[in-house]
Amino acid sequence: MSFRILTTSSLASLLLLSCAGKKPEQEQEDSEEKKIPKSQVVGRIASVSARSEFVLIQKYGAGKLPTQGIYQTVGDDGRSASIRPSGERVRDFYAADITDGEVKSGDAVIFRVMTPEAPDLTLEDEIEESQETSP
Repeated sequence: MSFRILTTSSLASLLLLSCAGKKPEQEQEDSEEKKIPKSQVVGRIASVSARSEFVLIQKYGAGKLPTQGIYQTVGDDGRSASIRPSGERVRDFYAADITDGEVKSGDAVIFRVMTPEAPDLTLEDEIEESQETSP
């Protein structure tokens, strides 16, 4: 009887020790890396001003537009442009200034994280990645 208790308690202690493989700090760093993709489609161009000075971005999903990166638009015919959100917002629509390129309604809005470890992707690579993840 005491042998069973001793065996059961030693197995339980081994099980508990084997679960303590990762430190909490490592798990937190891993989860932070997984939360921020290098580039992602965050919305579409809802409308373009008459003089092509600014656009309205319709954001996909809940929350605010991400920060600390750059925004680009991509059209079906290969057009691209750089835009900069101005901070003005009404519900899920955000105003953005056109800094370079040509924009039309319906263009995809892509956000890229600019970090030293971010890979140097071309616009074609980003389009391929977004098409691969689309259903």
